[in-house]
Amino acid sequence: MLTRIIFSFASMRLGKSARIWLVILSFFDAMATDAGIRMHAVREANPFAKLLYETNVFVFYSYKIILPLILLSLLRYVSKQSFIHIWIILGTITYGAVAIYHIGWMSYVMAQVRP
Repeated sequence: MLTRIIFSFASMRLGKSARIWLVILSFFDAMATDAGIRMHAVREANPFAKLLYETNVFVFYSYKIILPLILLSLLRYVSKQSFIHIWIILGTITYGAVAIYHIGWMSYVMAQVRP
C-alpha cells in the first residue's frame, strides 16, 4: 500500500514546491541538529554525519545541504520514471518526519527552560 502511494507520487511531475521543500527541510535539519547537539538535547544519529560534525561543523552543513542539491541536479539527466524521482519524494518525506521530531524536542526543551 505505502509502496503504491510512493510510486504514484513519484510518477507525477515533481513541481518546484517539492524541490524547494527538500532543500528547506534539509537545511532545517542541519540547523536543528546543530542546535540540539550544542544544547546537549540530541545526538546525530547518522554515524557519517556525526564524524563530519565532530571534524568540522562547516563540513557537516555542507554535507547536509549538498546531498539534496546533487539529487535535484540529477533530475535533468534522467527520465520522469527514474528512481531519482522516488528518492526525492522519499527524501522529502523523511526530512519532513525529521523536522517534526526536531520541533518536538525543541518544544520539550523550551518548556523545561521556562520557570
